[in-house]
Amino acid sequence: MNHFAGFTTPVLGGHHAMLRFAEDGRAEPVLGPGGEPKIFPTELEASKAVTESLLRYFNGHMRRDGE
Repeated sequence: MNHFAGFTTPVLGGHHAMLRFAEDGRAEPVLGPGGEPKIFPTELEASKAVTESLLRYFNGHMRRDGE
């Protein structure tokens, strides 16, 4: 499925910002320094991280394959 998604999920101590890209097929958290999932103190901050990450992806990695 060619499906992109971004959402937050509550975890102990805050929220994870989760991203799903078409080529991966499953959602993964936004990572912080050291490669560990970053925990955001509020849902709003996690939502902002989702938006920033998706925009960074769309503006930097999109490519056209085929004709």
